This record gives sequence, C-alpha cells and structure tokens, in this order.
Amino acid sequence: MGPSKLGRSLSRRGTTALEFALVAPLLVLLVVATVEFSYALTVQNLLELAARKASRTGVTGSAPPAGMTREEMLRNLVVETGLGLIDPARLTIEMTAYNGFASIGVPEPCRDLDGNGICDAGEAFTDVNGNGRWDADQGASSAGVGGQVVIYTLNYTSLPLTGVVAGLVARAPLAYSARVVVRNEPFRS
Repeated sequence: MGPSKLGRSLSRRGTTALEFALVAPLLVLLVVATVEFSYALTVQNLLELAARKASRTGVTGSAPPAGMTREEMLRNLVVETGLGLIDPARLTIEMTAYNGFASIGVPEPCRDLDGNGICDAGEAFTDVNGNGRWDADQGASSAGVGGQVVIYTLNYTSLPLTGVVAGLVARAPLAYSARVVVRNEPFRS
C-alpha cells in the first residue's frame, strides 16, 4: 500500500470517527428522551386505568374485606393497578360524593345576612355534606352511597428517570392526573 492510499484510509477512518463523535450524543439523547416519554405515557395510562377500575368497583357498592373501609379498598385497587410503577407515597386519591350532578361545584345553602357571598360565622346554613361546617362545594369526601354521583380524582407526581430530561423540562417533578365521574348504582350502604 502506497503512502497516498494509507493517508486516504487513515483520513476516512478519522472522518468516520469524527462523524460518530458528533452524532452519537444526539442519538443517545433521542433514545433517552424516547424512554422517558414512553415511561410518562405508561404512567398516565396506568393512572387512568386505575381511576376507571376504582370507579367501576365503587359504583357497585362492593363490600370491602373485613377491617377495611370502601375508600381503603379502592385505594389498594389503584395501587395494585399501578404495577409497581406508581409509588403510593406520591399518589393522592380524592373521592367526592354528591347527591346529584346538579350539586357539583355548588355551595351549601346559606342565609347570607350581610350579602358578601360567603357564609360567615353565625349565619345559618344547611350542612349538606355533614362535616359540621359551611363549604363552597357540597361534596362529601367519600365513595358515596347508592345513587350518589362520585368524582374520582387521582393525582401523581414523579421525577424523570434520568437527569437528562429533568434538565430539559422546566417543571420537574412531572405531574399526572386522571378523573372519572360516575353515578353509583342503587345499592344498600
């Protein structure tokens, strides 16, 4: 092999190495971003699946195992549905029961004597949700009784799998949410 052929061969290898050095970090970033995005979609899908499963179980009034409340049973169902990808410590589950769809977001009835739009101390009110105080929303924190409307809201936060994506997204931890609204079947409490 002559000197000119050897020089061209080394030049090609050097060019290939340089091209790889320029492209490799972008490829690694693309793979990491794909894995992170896939993980985020999986967590969101699991959260939505868990909300639907909890609402399907709650709507029937299924009796919980001995020593457990309906709310605890539904929380356990959500955690099991997470397949270990959802950390129970970062999960909040809210179940809010209403007497009907028209009651959602409506304040408890109050005799607003001073006309300020708020039920102040001393003003008479109807305690619809039974918690002993006036609320701007009639919902009771429970899985409800037969015939009630229940909103299941699941909120979850998690950190990205790698620091690469955490540096690219402005909001870390990542926030996920799922909500299901159902009317309970007419079961006995």
